[in-house]
Amino acid sequence: MHAKGKTRLSLRQKLLLLRLGTAFIAIVAALLIASILIVSAGANPLSAFYHMYVGSIGSFPALVETLVRATPIMLVSQGLAVAFRARLWNIGAEGQLLIGGTVAGALGLYLHALPQPLAVPLILLASGLGGAVWIVIPALLRAYYEVNEIFTTLMSYYIALYFVSFLLSGPLRDPVGLFPETTTLPKEMMLPIIIKETRFHAGILIPLMIFGPLLYMVIGRSTVGVKLSMVGCNPTAAQYAGVDLKRVTVFSLLFSGFLAGLAGGVEVLGIQSKMRLDISPGYGFTGIVVALLGYMDPIGVMVASMIMGGLINGSTTMHRLDRVPVGMAFMIQAMVVIFVMVGYLLYDRFSRKVVGRVE
Repeated sequence: MHAKGKTRLSLRQKLLLLRLGTAFIAIVAALLIASILIVSAGANPLSAFYHMYVGSIGSFPALVETLVRATPIMLVSQGLAVAFRARLWNIGAEGQLLIGGTVAGALGLYLHALPQPLAVPLILLASGLGGAVWIVIPALLRAYYEVNEIFTTLMSYYIALYFVSFLLSGPLRDPVGLFPETTTLPKEMMLPIIIKETRFHAGILIPLMIFGPLLYMVIGRSTVGVKLSMVGCNPTAAQYAGVDLKRVTVFSLLFSGFLAGLAGGVEVLGIQSKMRLDISPGYGFTGIVVALLGYMDPIGVMVASMIMGGLINGSTTMHRLDRVPVGMAFMIQAMVVIFVMVGYLLYDRFSRKVVGRVE
């Protein structure tokens, strides 16, 4: 019997609170260490963090720019969250993003005769497929030969980097440009701007309105999500339960590659208007941090993407007003990864106790 007036939290609620608590501790710990580094740089941490807030969500234009930054991160991390749930570690999302962006930059020049409502979705679909194709070999090697996907996806990133560099310096290079990049896309090939006089383009709605709800339903309320979790927790038991491990492996990795490629296409058609090597300041690698920080949960990933987008966007204001090195944002990301992994250990240990006390 429980005391009158007291409510008993469900197992799901307890685990959710535990996840939120460990993620919060990870972020706070990273910011505390960042404060020490900011002081060592001769700046005031309170002023630096305030200006980071102002530059990220302190005004409507700043919020829009944070959404712009968060969009490719969110797409990448949504795909990685699916793979990570099955304990499949796609580390080469940055390369898949570059391939997707290259596909968008190339096709945008050849499909300009088509009407925009038809051409833009086709280009984005092709971008996603380009990212998926780039991870086919690592996926098949993992599924059929148990080759560690960490090494194969990471190596595929470097192959993509040099392959795209070759294309931008040769076959796809703007013939009148001074830099290795494609020709600027026609305006009709760009994603439409939703809010005038801002960079709020239609691509921002893709992870928020399409893949966010879709993954919430698939991961949390379908047999696909159950199979992913079973494979991630115990592949042998999942196989005995009738789960096709090869199919789950290939699907998970290809889906993560598709969304990474789509992120590249959205970045080119929404912001850059051309393909060049620096379209991504590491969105593919940041997506790994976000997927972990969000505990591979669709809602958690969206929130973590906004945090990381604001961190990157706000670091520019912090650098300008407080003279803090702009690379501090990436240092904070690295520290968040470290503390998130510690948080995973704490979550695993305490979640076992919580589950053990049920009933």
